[in-house]
Amino acid sequence: MSSFSRFRRSWWGIPLWLALLLMPLSGALSVKLQLPDGPVYLLFLPVTLAIALLSVFDWAALPGIALSLLWRYLMVFSPGHALITSTLFISCISICWLGYRIWAGRSWGAGPGMQGLGLMRLFWIGFFLPTLLVSLLQIMVTLGVVSADTSIFNRNPLTLRTLINYQAFLLSCVAVLPLYTMMLRCFRHPRYFSRQINLLRQQIAESVSAAEIKIWFFWLVSLVGLLMILHSELRNQAMGDFALLLLLPTMLWSAARFGYLFTALAWAMVLILLYQFHTRPEISLHLAINTSNLLVWSLILYFTAVNGVRQRRLIKKSRAAALVDPVVDLPNLRALKVMLTQQASSTLCFLRIPDLDRLSRTWGLDLRIEYKRRLAAHLQPLLDANEVIYHLPGFALALRLNKATYEDRIQQISDRVNSYSLRWQGLPLQPDIGISYCHVVPPVNNLPGLLGELSEMAEFSLRSHQAELLQLGNVNAQRHVKEKLAQLSEVQLALDNERFVMMAQRIEGLRGDDYHELLLRLIDEQGEQLTPDRFLPVVQEFGLTWEVDRWVLEHALSFIDRCRESMPAMRFAVNIHAATLYRPHFVNELERLLKSYQVEPWQLIMEISEATGTIDFTVCYRNINRLRQMGCRIAIDNFGVGYASYLQLKTLQADILKIDGSFIKNMLHSPLDYQIIESICRVARLKRMQIVAESVESEAVATALRALGVDYLQGFAISELQPLTSLVGE
Repeated sequence: MSSFSRFRRSWWGIPLWLALLLMPLSGALSVKLQLPDGPVYLLFLPVTLAIALLSVFDWAALPGIALSLLWRYLMVFSPGHALITSTLFISCISICWLGYRIWAGRSWGAGPGMQGLGLMRLFWIGFFLPTLLVSLLQIMVTLGVVSADTSIFNRNPLTLRTLINYQAFLLSCVAVLPLYTMMLRCFRHPRYFSRQINLLRQQIAESVSAAEIKIWFFWLVSLVGLLMILHSELRNQAMGDFALLLLLPTMLWSAARFGYLFTALAWAMVLILLYQFHTRPEISLHLAINTSNLLVWSLILYFTAVNGVRQRRLIKKSRAAALVDPVVDLPNLRALKVMLTQQASSTLCFLRIPDLDRLSRTWGLDLRIEYKRRLAAHLQPLLDANEVIYHLPGFALALRLNKATYEDRIQQISDRVNSYSLRWQGLPLQPDIGISYCHVVPPVNNLPGLLGELSEMAEFSLRSHQAELLQLGNVNAQRHVKEKLAQLSEVQLALDNERFVMMAQRIEGLRGDDYHELLLRLIDEQGEQLTPDRFLPVVQEFGLTWEVDRWVLEHALSFIDRCRESMPAMRFAVNIHAATLYRPHFVNELERLLKSYQVEPWQLIMEISEATGTIDFTVCYRNINRLRQMGCRIAIDNFGVGYASYLQLKTLQADILKIDGSFIKNMLHSPLDYQIIESICRVARLKRMQIVAESVESEAVATALRALGVDYLQGFAISELQPLTSLVGE
């Protein structure tokens, strides 16, 4: 191996010859101006080069720095003077770099402008190093160790020359260092240049266009060219100072819009170019003020650009965080909407897990969160690189797949979903999952509506046990969705336009204490009267139960108020949904209505349906007890067809028990139904509850029920349905 190759491969070789090569160039670019009382520097770049070499090569650059500085000063000073000056330079640079290295730790090699190291680098490199270096050089001159004739300092330290030279050192270390550091890093690692270009693009604001950059660049070049011309002659000094003021807003524009890296490099090159043409001597005070302005501007630009980049990064992070659910840690609905607009076409797959509601009520929300996380991880191996699983509110997930997805991929997803089981607290949980999918192309104007249709199709999938396509086939399911939406619209229009009708049916009391049950009907746009089984499922599904119940209560109480003189002792039974009983303020709202219409609580009988399997009466106990304490009576409706009927009867405190009509209709022909009715009556009497028999359609059935001790009879054999308003004429 040749001596040159060994030199190049040694740890100190490259920084040594770089220092020897670039130190003369830096000295030539350093602007030295002759004032009447002596020379001053406007920029002193050798110290900038030394710090840049240390920033890239660390302590390996120190031999090259020492040798190049000694060579530089041997060319202009006596050997003794050159040795003293070089020693001072090396000592100050070493002390400051050591302090910075200790303080920065492993992050010492980070590029200029890094948020965590910005103030630290400014202190050690931008302030402490020039201050220490200028102070020691001035002390050497003041003490006579170095002759003032060959130095840029006077023996008296309190002069404008000292201030100008000090500002020149500060300006060189603060403003020009990023340019030197980047050039050396790019030379050492050519790939670093491409990374810096990418970083520069990331720091530019998203709203910046190419036209804006071109306009800014044209204006900066024009301004710098004008300043070069004006600063070349002393008689144009006033005009040049005015033009110099325009540099600050120009560079602030860059700092605010283009980021730190772009601004730092542009500002360094602007300063070097301006000072190269600043050759005319000026008044010392005027020069000191201008140099101070440039130094202050450099700091303003630094902090403005760094804070601007930091703010844009925080905004970008907040936008990214807004696209991810922080609890489930999956992309959310907003992220899905953004992705659908970016893709030419997609297949949207919807997973509905309704049993998560019941499971989370049993084991808590942690189960729902963990189930979604693990199911998403379970499906991840089936997805391509740009396909994502999204978290939806409630009990659903969505998958965005490529448009090339066909039924075989959907079938793979369906098979993997059906094979998934979560072990929770030692128990295997495998709830049913409905799957639906459709193909979409942007723009998707009503994504929530589309997801609603997919949810309905996924509900249909729970019954068909296969993935359902929204666009093709499944005509019955799609018709079902459209009918449900039409019914929802009908209900809302009925609430808004008073298109509900109250029907009344008399319930005969064997002791003469008759009362009426109020039954709701809906008049559709064709004038047809719809029974509750046609619209109440939609009311329950879309959460309109309280609106409907409040409408019924207000109209019933209003009718009692209007007819209190002709029918002073009337009583009405009103059907109340279980969801209404869950309302924490339901009893307070009912008390307000009773006081508003001056109706006594005993005139209301609240019928609670027991046929819905999802009802948990334990949640309603408090409201039911408060209603009974007020004076309202509680009736259990449709008893016998729900879940855990006798258990509910054992634990729930009620006043009336209504036997479901499915047992009453065939009681004369079915011994089993007869025995069930008899057992219900026996248990009700033990609970001291009154008994109502529904669907009494013949006198023979009525006679048999009276023999069993039933208290009230209801059915077409007793009374036909009639409008509520017709009761006034009875």
